[in-house]
Amino acid sequence: MEKGGKINEIVYNNTSYYNGKYRYYPTITGLKGILEEIISSNSTTDYIRVTPFYINELLDRQIEFEEYMFFIECRDWYDESVQEEHILDCLDVPDTPRTLNDFRLGSILYPLCQKNDVESFKNALEKYKESLRELLPIMMEIAKSEMELTEDYLPFGYFCFEIHSG
Repeated sequence: MEKGGKINEIVYNNTSYYNGKYRYYPTITGLKGILEEIISSNSTTDYIRVTPFYINELLDRQIEFEEYMFFIECRDWYDESVQEEHILDCLDVPDTPRTLNDFRLGSILYPLCQKNDVESFKNALEKYKESLRELLPIMMEIAKSEMELTEDYLPFGYFCFEIHSG
């Protein structure tokens, strides 16, 4: 179901089809295009969540990287201590196969911004986009290890991203 607002419309138009009946999970190229479109919209939204996963068609398996999920939330108010607590809460997720214990990456992956602070929102999206250069190789190593990928399997795999906004 499509939600109102510029950003929600961008996400909906780029991730669903057949009148919203089906979802599309963009690759890294598609994700970067969607992020650019959102940044260019000069607006904010309540939240955006981007969950990366790796699919290998030859093995018919996929792995989700919840610990590398990007989640930006726009609030009425927050300060540095609230931001720090939010990051620590996001890093400490129970019932996940892997956890991220890196506050620096956490500050990129789990930013807060104030509602209607378009510049902070855009900056957080830019930082996330830039961090993918660091994150994708890390996730690839995890996928290789956990899926026991050999060189023969690599050409049949790719990263996709599930994107939600509200």
